[in-house]
Amino acid sequence: MMIMSDIKTFDLIVIGTGEAASAVARKCHSAGWSVAVIDSQPFGGTCALRGCDPKKVLVSAAEVIDLNQRMENKGIINSNSIKILWPDLMRFKRSFTDPVPMKREEQFSKAGIITYHGRARFVTRTTLKSTTLIH
Repeated sequence: MMIMSDIKTFDLIVIGTGEAASAVARKCHSAGWSVAVIDSQPFGGTCALRGCDPKKVLVSAAEVIDLNQRMENKGIINSNSIKILWPDLMRFKRSFTDPVPMKREEQFSKAGIITYHGRARFVTRTTLKSTTLIH
C-alpha cells in the first residue's frame, strides 16, 4: 500500500490506533512487514480516550450515588450528603486519558512503526491518500 503525498510504500497501513489496530500493527511489524498507522483522532482509539475507560469512571461515580440512595435506611445513613464534583471527576478522568496519545505514539515509534496524523481515504485498491498529513 502507498500513501500519496510524499509517496511511501508499506506492506500494511493501519487506519486507526485503538487496541485492535495497534495489535494488528505490532503483530505484522513483528513478522517483518513495513507498517504505518494513521489516525485523524488523537492516538489511542475510542475505548481508551472516549469510550470504555472514561465511561467506567463516570458510570462508577453515578453508581456510588445511586447505591447510597438505595441503601438509605438499610444500614447507610446520610446518603443525601454524597455529591459528584464534576470538575474533580473530569480532572481524574483526564489524568489517565490525557497521557494515552503520546504513550501510544511512543510505543509505535519504539516498535519501528511509522505514525501519521491525518485522514486517510482509498484512491485505488492499494493506495491511500492522506489529508493533513503529519509524520
